[in-house]
Amino acid sequence: MTRKPRRSEPFIGRERNNKAVLTVIAGGAVNLVLFFVKLYIGLASNSLAILTDAVNNLSDFAGFAIAALGFSAVSRKADGVFSYGYGRAEYLADFVVAAIVCLVGASFLYKAVERFVLPYLMTFTWTYFAVIAATVAVKILLGFFFKSSNKRIDSGVLKGASLDSFIDAGITAMTLIGFALNRYSKLRLDAVFGLVIGVIMIANGVKLLFSAAKKLLGTKLSSETEKDIADMCASCSERLEVRSVALHDYGAENKQLVIEAVFTNEKDFDRIINITEEISRKIKEKYGYDAKVCVGRSEDETRS
Repeated sequence: MTRKPRRSEPFIGRERNNKAVLTVIAGGAVNLVLFFVKLYIGLASNSLAILTDAVNNLSDFAGFAIAALGFSAVSRKADGVFSYGYGRAEYLADFVVAAIVCLVGASFLYKAVERFVLPYLMTFTWTYFAVIAATVAVKILLGFFFKSSNKRIDSGVLKGASLDSFIDAGITAMTLIGFALNRYSKLRLDAVFGLVIGVIMIANGVKLLFSAAKKLLGTKLSSETEKDIADMCASCSERLEVRSVALHDYGAENKQLVIEAVFTNEKDFDRIINITEEISRKIKEKYGYDAKVCVGRSEDETRS
């Protein structure tokens, strides 16, 4: 009988991926509704800032759809094509979503500059204002929803989605201010706020892009973590000398730590096995990595 995890415990394995898929589907559905609402008001009022915000919601929807496919792929087991499974599909989803955000931001930078040059007429109503104000509250609630869900899922996709939702709420609030003030000012505030939104989208997208690229290309353990692991190995045996520590990241549920080490003056094979198993257990408990200790021969043994 499988024990159900407590509310405070993180989800693991297939359950984690299923919960993540449901979470991003819910987020995608909300963003799709927001897109249609803002698209209607943006077209009716001829506001570039609102249209920009609408397409931003559409890009979020597309990103969540890609993320859902990524989480679904993570559940697939290793096969003849991918020997270490499909865990990195989640990182690939991160990268694609970030690229979409950058492209959308760039396109609206162009549109904002165009608005500074060409004349345009905007229609303001308090009904439009109230509806857009309500979407700000929706985005804030969505951000807290992702943040709460990610406590047990622990995914870069959901962490980015939470941050993006709060940023989007701020963007929409700025759009709302520009929309209201545009009727009282001769300055082209709609174009100004459209320009600001585009810059924020690009900056956020580039940040997420680099973060996803680092995961895809593989990152090195910090020197502090390497030292801690070496100390952990030394605590298990004074005769164990760590030569190198490398992390192989194949996804959130498949991170493997490979430790190359040598034993000095240790001939008892059973004792060596027990020590390596103890090291693997301790690393799993502290870091959550599956550790493999590769034991080689010391230089003295090689010369002899």
